[in-house]
Amino acid sequence: MRQGAGPKTAGRARRQRLQRDSRRQTTDGSGAAQARQDQGPGTQNLTNLPTGATGPADSRLPPPISAGAVRRTPEREPRPGYVAVGRVLGPFGLKGELKVQALTDNPRRFAAKSRLWAGDQPVTVAASRGAGGHLYVRLKGFADRTSVEKFRHALLQVPEDALPSLPEGQYYRFQLLGLTVAARDGSVLGTLDEVIETGANDVYRVRTPAGTDILLPALDDVIVRVDLAAKRMVVDPPPWR
Repeated sequence: MRQGAGPKTAGRARRQRLQRDSRRQTTDGSGAAQARQDQGPGTQNLTNLPTGATGPADSRLPPPISAGAVRRTPEREPRPGYVAVGRVLGPFGLKGELKVQALTDNPRRFAAKSRLWAGDQPVTVAASRGAGGHLYVRLKGFADRTSVEKFRHALLQVPEDALPSLPEGQYYRFQLLGLTVAARDGSVLGTLDEVIETGANDVYRVRTPAGTDILLPALDDVIVRVDLAAKRMVVDPPPWR
């Protein structure tokens, strides 16, 4: 977990900490779709904001992929009520191993016996290893390259309710996306559409009703309050926004 900054010092606002688990996908510089997310105490990036509460997960299923079918394009969004923790790039070798791009800072998500969803299918991790910036994962019951070909481009997911509880005032990234963003006077600025990771503090991209963007730094003196139950974030925008 990327640790948040220490106590406030004069003239400097404390950075917000943001969890990487998320249902929203973005596109990196190479054009590959990626989910932003995280998963477990001690290994997550968290947003440390005023307190709020989560709602129940939605377990609706997407249309199933027929047995033996191969996904031709990357799966871009997790199932409703689920969070992506990895993306299958494709089979590796001949013994059923999958090359996976991790979308979480928590390596325990891919430990042996871990339960995941690969697209719309529940799977259990048999073993995993890291090499060259990627993970190589074997799934129980899949012993050859042909049997795992159907998982190519699939997102590896976990239910939202399987995520560990966070301390008061800290939120998973997916909990913030879609919140209505309003100023202190109640005027609505727009909808929180993306969380941008920078070298310093994270930045929230807010889409206005007119279709333009407002960029807000995720700092204590800008983010006044988060109410997940009301799906609302109150902010004090800097004058240069």
